[in-house]
Amino acid sequence: MSLNVVSITPNLALDIKKAEIKDKIIARLTELKLADTKYKNSSDILLLICNLTEHLTRDKKLSKKEIVIDILDTLFLLTDEEKLIVGNNIEFLHSNKAIKKLSRFYLFCCSAYEYLFRSKKKG
Repeated sequence: MSLNVVSITPNLALDIKKAEIKDKIIARLTELKLADTKYKNSSDILLLICNLTEHLTRDKKLSKKEIVIDILDTLFLLTDEEKLIVGNNIEFLHSNKAIKKLSRFYLFCCSAYEYLFRSKKKG
């Protein structure tokens, strides 16, 4: 018997979605070999995580800033002072429009390209 038929409360659904986003981003950073402590204070890593979070987060009830800080804390074990600095850096990136969401048209084009040219396996 499937347990998927039991409904989840909206608060739990938000927590589940937040955990899924964090897991996907951490997996991507690990795949790219960017989960190294030498990148702890890198503004490029912060911007990458912010853009990935922006791309994956659709629900306006989720705090993107909180998700980014949680990801960095999971990867690098931040102190409270470092969390405050990261929060300020996120605000700076946001105010300067450095954090961008990918357009639906661009996503469509990428998907179509992958479908047409990369999905055909040569055997």
